[in-house]
Amino acid sequence: MFRMIATGLAGLAMAGASATAMAQAPATKGAPEAAAAPNQGFAAMPGAKDVLGTVTSRGQTNNITKADLVSFLSRYPVPPADERELAYNQAMEMIAGAHLFQHYLMSQRIQVPDSKVDAEVENARAQLKKQGQDLDTILQQNGSSEKEMRKEIADRVRMDEFMQAKATDAALRRFLNENRDKFSGTQVRASHILLKLEPTASREQKEKVKKKIEEIRKEIIDGKIPFAAAANKYSEDPANASGSGGDLDYFRNDGSFVEEFTDAAFKLKKGEISGPVKTPLGYHLIFVTDRIEGKFPDFEANKAYLTQAFRAELQKEIVNEERKSAKIEIKPMPRDLYPATEQPAAGAAAPATAPAKP
Repeated sequence: MFRMIATGLAGLAMAGASATAMAQAPATKGAPEAAAAPNQGFAAMPGAKDVLGTVTSRGQTNNITKADLVSFLSRYPVPPADERELAYNQAMEMIAGAHLFQHYLMSQRIQVPDSKVDAEVENARAQLKKQGQDLDTILQQNGSSEKEMRKEIADRVRMDEFMQAKATDAALRRFLNENRDKFSGTQVRASHILLKLEPTASREQKEKVKKKIEEIRKEIIDGKIPFAAAANKYSEDPANASGSGGDLDYFRNDGSFVEEFTDAAFKLKKGEISGPVKTPLGYHLIFVTDRIEGKFPDFEANKAYLTQAFRAELQKEIVNEERKSAKIEIKPMPRDLYPATEQPAAGAAAPATAPAKP
């Protein structure tokens, strides 16, 4: 199956209202969050400064190093071996997206007073002192500096200023009306057929799989085979091995499934079958078998929730637009990125963006 795995790779996972994977720039080494709960030792790892990717936009360029990536991924358990390359590619894209957003914010010329940065640095220093730790030592252990920390604080403050100006009541009400299904708790019941694609699939391979799933859809539409039988016959979702007919039961528009799948499912009426839907796993056909309408929420009672969701969606839209003119280069996953013996921690949450298998 392909339910999203627990909480987002980029920090605060957003299921409709919490932050999306792209809702904040990831907390990299040197940020106040890292100082309070440090992930130590990244600077000393083999190849820590190796550049795995570069992001160029609006006249600015950032490198993504191995240390940056490991710091980012270290907050989540190690994914299964056959999902690691997908998790790597998605994590790198998210880190790249965070840089694109910061490049955009810098272009908006939002002023950040030094006094705000000073206050946050001193607060972090005081909090660490209460714990018997020293900020400068923590930063040094993480291969960072107070200068880098101050930049990350300024970036965050700049983002907050920008978002506060955008999240007006009028904008939030419009956002609520445009996302009724997401906020009302509406549920759909759907079945699907999946034909897999590897992350590195060529254009020809993608076209071949897309053509095949279109042919399956035609079989169903022409009445040659029921959807459930087609799912059991063709679907490459392991859940169909039990003869489930591709049934996913009821779900909400809350991040339970990958975004592309959920968006397509909630646009369908009961009894409709989608065209080919592309997700990180491959191509799907979606058949909505039932729909239960939810209750439209009260604006004032849910304003904080809406604000958080609005911010995440706005950032995603900006990043998607910035990608059109940006230059992003990502190298293949280093073969030593995941220790062969490392296993997920018991009871820990796994990354949200790598679709799960059963």
